[in-house]
Amino acid sequence: MDELTLLRNTRDDSREPGSEVLARGRAALAARIDGETPVALFAQVGEKTAFCPTPARRRRTVAWAGFSVLGATSVAVALVATNVLGVAGWNGGADPAAASALHSAALATMEVSDPIVGPGQYLFIRTDGAFGAIGTLEEDAEKIQANDGNILPEDNVSMIDSYHDELYVPADRDDDWVWIQCGRRPLQTFGPRSEAFASEQAASFYEYDSSVIRRFPGGIGPDGRSVVGYQTLTDTSVNYDALPRDPAELLSKIYELNGNAGQSRDGEALEWIRSALYRGTAPAEFRAALYKAAALIPGVAITDQQATLNGITGIAIGRLEPANNVQYDIIIDPETGQYIGEREVTLTAYASFPAGTATSWTAVTTSVVDAAPTDIATCDR
Repeated sequence: MDELTLLRNTRDDSREPGSEVLARGRAALAARIDGETPVALFAQVGEKTAFCPTPARRRRTVAWAGFSVLGATSVAVALVATNVLGVAGWNGGADPAAASALHSAALATMEVSDPIVGPGQYLFIRTDGAFGAIGTLEEDAEKIQANDGNILPEDNVSMIDSYHDELYVPADRDDDWVWIQCGRRPLQTFGPRSEAFASEQAASFYEYDSSVIRRFPGGIGPDGRSVVGYQTLTDTSVNYDALPRDPAELLSKIYELNGNAGQSRDGEALEWIRSALYRGTAPAEFRAALYKAAALIPGVAITDQQATLNGITGIAIGRLEPANNVQYDIIIDPETGQYIGEREVTLTAYASFPAGTATSWTAVTTSVVDAAPTDIATCDR
């Protein structure tokens, strides 16, 4: 007897679950049975490399009442029942408002065609963003040394740096991909100590974090990996056709690819989706599937109705990770399906950051251009 038959024997037979709902239930069951690989972009040893950080990652427990079944079968029935029939209006996925916004974005995405890149042209993916830097002041060096090198919480100081990347993807993807990574610059400070830290860091930026332009034949980095795309168990791939488009199947696959990474299984699933959207190369129908998969993740909710990144406003949909009290968001426009970017918001004050600070964010825009730059002049604009 399979788990669905057992479930029907304990409930009203008159309701026949649809295939999509059943698939979601079984996907959740499979995902819970699995365990919970870090994600990293390529790195070339021995070369000056400017990096954009890859963001790092509660599980909701639902009590099932109404019948008693012994052993593992009860777990299977409870999980399938939760996702097929729902418990007290909860279907095991995102908050209803967030799910509605994500589904609207998915539908809108399918109505908007991807940019058409003609022969000799490039898909231009511009990334503007910021991330937090934490360290200590030079004036505190003697104090820290006298404390056997131990850094106390009050010794930490922070600021936010800005970065700007430009990726040019040729129409013939076997040709050279051009990637410009501009050196970091101080962007935001939080009081006198933070300002002093920014001043000290700026000197380091100019000396060690210079802008650079690189070419990658076929989009493959020196380590043999694709420079953009989604994370597999061992690699980065742009073979989007290899992943399912059914949202429940896709989410189950994401859980599998993540393994034991992250602070929580569901938080890491949202992080995987953020990472897959981050570089702007995912085609429309895959973006739509990612939005729908995000709608199946427990704990996902609308966190801000008016979130602005780099001058563009959308809805922030995210998830709180209690382990570090950080909220991880994606920013989308539900009416057009546009992926605007992502951010991390700390709900706890630490170092120089006040509670509620967006300690990192990334805004992504795409367009088609006729040529790729041959130098780093755009970094000075």
